[in-house]
Amino acid sequence: MRAGLVNINPTNQVPLQTAERYWRSSTSGLLAYDLICPERASRNIGDFCILMPGQEQILLTKEVIILRAGDRAYFDQFYLLWAMTLKIVRTQWNRIVFMQTNREDVGKRYLEIELPLAPNQARANEVSEIFRRYFTTLASERERLRNYLDTSKAHHFFISGAEQIPDIDEEIEQMLTP
Repeated sequence: MRAGLVNINPTNQVPLQTAERYWRSSTSGLLAYDLICPERASRNIGDFCILMPGQEQILLTKEVIILRAGDRAYFDQFYLLWAMTLKIVRTQWNRIVFMQTNREDVGKRYLEIELPLAPNQARANEVSEIFRRYFTTLASERERLRNYLDTSKAHHFFISGAEQIPDIDEEIEQMLTP
């Protein structure tokens, strides 16, 4: 987890059957834009990152906490991230998460965190717009790059971790010829 994003390392991949055994399902249950925070055994304890679209099928350790706006919330993940990055909220969060670095999890103590609530959805969207725009733009640009790389066998696709090494000398030559 680096710079607010999940940094998937393709060298740490596990077979799907192994992941499904730990998930106890055919899917992870994670959703795009879930907030993930290491709560133990990481130098990033207490820092939130956001799960980008396409990264949902990852296997996480039990040493992370996942936050997601509930079905009845009038705010979304971006508002939740906005709120969790406020200094007044971070102070509360650090008290909860750093208290537990020698234990297995923070239990339900994260429910003690008091978040400022916008009076309505419109205001929640307004104050969190910069977070929404940043992460959704990043997601659309990642998808655009993925689509470009998928159309060419000449590139190493460093985002997905699923690379093939075909014979591409002719394609590279065509790309470089004006």
